[in-house]
Amino acid sequence: ESEISFPWQQGNQAERKRMRRKRKKLKEIDGGEQKDEGVMTSMQDAISQWSKLLANPKVRNVVMMNGFYWVALAGSQMTLLPLILTDPSGLAMSATKVGEVYMGMSLVQVLGNPTMAQLVDRMGKVPGIVTGCGLLSASMFALPFCSDIEHVAVTLGCWSLGSTMLSTAPTAYISDHVNEKERAQAIALLRTAGDVGFLLGASSTGAVSDLFGMDVGMHTAASLLLTATGWFTARRWMDSLEAKRLRQR
Repeated sequence: ESEISFPWQQGNQAERKRMRRKRKKLKEIDGGEQKDEGVMTSMQDAISQWSKLLANPKVRNVVMMNGFYWVALAGSQMTLLPLILTDPSGLAMSATKVGEVYMGMSLVQVLGNPTMAQLVDRMGKVPGIVTGCGLLSASMFALPFCSDIEHVAVTLGCWSLGSTMLSTAPTAYISDHVNEKERAQAIALLRTAGDVGFLLGASSTGAVSDLFGMDVGMHTAASLLLTATGWFTARRWMDSLEAKRLRQR
């Protein structure tokens, strides 16, 4: 039924409509502010949790190691490797051949994942990280000297095995050194360090290669990863000595 209104009531109805629209708009504004506050609160909580996690030297060391690994990988495999493979004065591969090379590297990782994960569990996470970084560094150093497809295949096969070990060992290591409630944030921190490393590695290695050549760029990435591996190994050795000394007290 339609509502019957008299002329003297029309003013009051218009005022009520204005008030309803005003209340609705205020609710929308309050809801948006609450959402913004929720996002800011979540970010502050995450930063607080990350600060607490980074206070743990074992977590801090593996996060930094993972960041340097991705700096080297982004600069070498993602930036320079396609250019080296397609260099007209070198291997001069076509786009199809380059795709086959990357397919072969992925195949090695797919087949090697179960074996490398079992090997890491058997030998330990820290030796797994060090071995994986060593294989990668050696492969990066050797690649610019490879002049035929056979040597490239062997070098990239070792490269893929190193990457396979590093796809599991850092995550397993950091999961072992945090409690269950912190595990998701710890893995997020590890991944974020890798993303930052990817960002810095691709741009910096590309710039070095433009200035000094691709061989220098590849060897710079390898040297950075090797230096970071040595630092990580030394830190773990020092931490183990400190733990042993505390146990003897």
